[in-house]
Parts: sequence; structure tokens; C-alpha cells
Amino acid sequence: MASTDLDGVPVENTVRALRRLAPGASLREPRTPELRVLAQALRDHAPSELARTHPVPVARAVLAGQLRAMDRAVTGFFGAGRPAGPAAARLVRAARYSRTRRAGPLLDRLRAEPGLRMAALGWAEAGGHRILAGELRGVPVVPAAGDGRLAAELAVAALLPPPDRGGRVPDGDLVRTGSAFLDVRSLRIGDHGFRVDVESAAPVELVRDEEGLTLRALWWKGLGRVTDDLGHEYLVLAKDPAGTPTARHWCHPRPAPGARVLRLESAGYRGERLRLDAAPAGMPAGSSADVLVKLELTVRLGV
Repeated sequence: MASTDLDGVPVENTVRALRRLAPGASLREPRTPELRVLAQALRDHAPSELARTHPVPVARAVLAGQLRAMDRAVTGFFGAGRPAGPAAARLVRAARYSRTRRAGPLLDRLRAEPGLRMAALGWAEAGGHRILAGELRGVPVVPAAGDGRLAAELAVAALLPPPDRGGRVPDGDLVRTGSAFLDVRSLRIGDHGFRVDVESAAPVELVRDEEGLTLRALWWKGLGRVTDDLGHEYLVLAKDPAGTPTARHWCHPRPAPGARVLRLESAGYRGERLRLDAAPAGMPAGSSADVLVKLELTVRLGV
């Protein structure tokens, strides 16, 4: 089974769920003051507003996250799927020959050694780490909307509890109704949440139009929102598509007492269009696009 994917859970949906979370939910306490401030601010502000309403906590949270990324990079860890690149290689070499590689926090080491600081600055600029690059230059950077969204993701990750891996099939029959493309395969309720597996039979079709023969297909991206018939929302902690049409989701908390129906909303599909005939001169051989498709289905909890 592939590792769970928190990045696949839209932060806006999580923030919305936090504002009307089902009873019985237990959230973690963020470890740093700035993350605690941002977690509270998210109950009244959208992620895109944080950089404007709370610039100082945003800058501190993003700087801490970027320093953690650099702390991994100086050991040669570049992240899954990311090429090292010359800037990262220079940073590793500079850290290896650093005189203070075991002396204190990374930021103090960077300030103490000009060569290591310049290598770190090149790495930060190559990776688009604006806040860290400004700190290394000694010129504070005003957080942008993208920094606010990143800070919101860090705050949400600090709040979310770990997924509940256990569970049992609920008492009574599990009645499910599917859409044209989605079907609930299983629902298991644990002590702190529930796990739901949803299978997609995404359509694939061949279309002949004025541009020639085109293959159109849609790929399932998992759930983005889970609610019940009482008006509560549930947190989608993680999902694991495992490279198959079935996506497994871990949600928090358990279904609220009295809830009879869970409403599941698709996070959308990714659409691809590939022209099979020879393309006219000057035209690309194929194209792709995100198709904004939202599908819903319901799960009726057994008595």
C-alpha cells in the first residue's frame, strides 16, 4: 500500500470542516505559538487571507518550515521525485566542510559562515523559498498570498490527529447509493474515526470531431468533502489511491450520534484529451486539461 497523501486533501475543505466539525472530534495542539495563532485565525479567515491579516505568524511559520526543509537538504535528502540540482549539491558540499556543522541551530550556523550562507541562499532562491531567502539577505520579505496558503497547510497539519487504522463494519446493513461513476465499497468505523473506500469507473471514450480522432478519459482523484444529514462535516485526514481506481480515505471523527446518512463529495476528476490522428501543421500533437467534475453519493448507516 502506498503511503497516505495529506497533500491530496484540499486545505480549503479542511478549514471549512473545522468550522462545523462533527461532535467527538479531538484535535492536536500545535507546538509553536505562530501555528496556534494561525490555527485559531483559520476559524474566521480563508487561507488566502492569512498573509494580509496575520503577516508575522505567517512569516515565522513559513520560515520554520523552510528551515526544516533545508536541514534535510544539507544531509543530501532532496525530497521524493525532486532532482538534486546544482544549488542543492553546492549546499551539501558547503555543509559537509562547515566548521560548525554540529554547533547549534541551522540558522545560527548560516549566520556564522559566509560560504555556507551563500550556498543556502542559492538553494533557497532556486527552490522559491522567498521568506528564507529574505532572512538570509537580512531583508525581511512581506508574505504573499501563497505564503499564507502554505502557512495554513502547516497549521492544518499541526491540528489533524493521526488516521485511525482500526475499525469495524457498522452494525446493521450498509446501504449505499452510487453515482454514475462512483461506488462505496466499504465503510469501517473505528474508535476515533472511520475509513471509507470508494471505487470509480471513470469513463473513457473515443470522439471524432473536426480536429480528428480524440481519446477522452477521466481519472478519479478521491473525496474532497464528507458531511452528514445533521449538518456536520468530517475531516479527510489522508487518502491512499494505491494506483488503482479504488481510493481509501481516513476521516475524523466517528459519525455523529443520530446521523443516518454520510454524504461524500468527489474532489474532482483529471481529464485528458489526446488526439490520435496526425496533427495539422503548427498544432500540438495532444493536449490535456483539468475537468472540473464534482460527483456526490450517499452512504446510509445501518440501524
